[in-house]
Amino acid sequence: MKVVLLPQARENLDSISEPAFSMIVRQIEALGEFPEMGAAMMGPFSGYRSLVVGLFRIIYRLAPKETVRIVYIRDCRRRPLAS
Repeated sequence: MKVVLLPQARENLDSISEPAFSMIVRQIEALGEFPEMGAAMMGPFSGYRSLVVGLFRIIYRLAPKETVRIVYIRDCRRRPLAS
């Protein structure tokens, strides 16, 4: 399958440093061969899949014409509360 990073996902990926960057890229490449390895999401995110890599979550969708569209890459670390 072809893997496409949508603009928001590309921007998210560009802001990630090593070694997480390399781990995420490897998993994105693996999605081309194993597109259903991420868990199916439910509720308002029905139709999307989620794959956790370290402290990051890759949100993607299977699209027509044998395409995996990476929508968003989220940093799941907790942010400190503002004082």
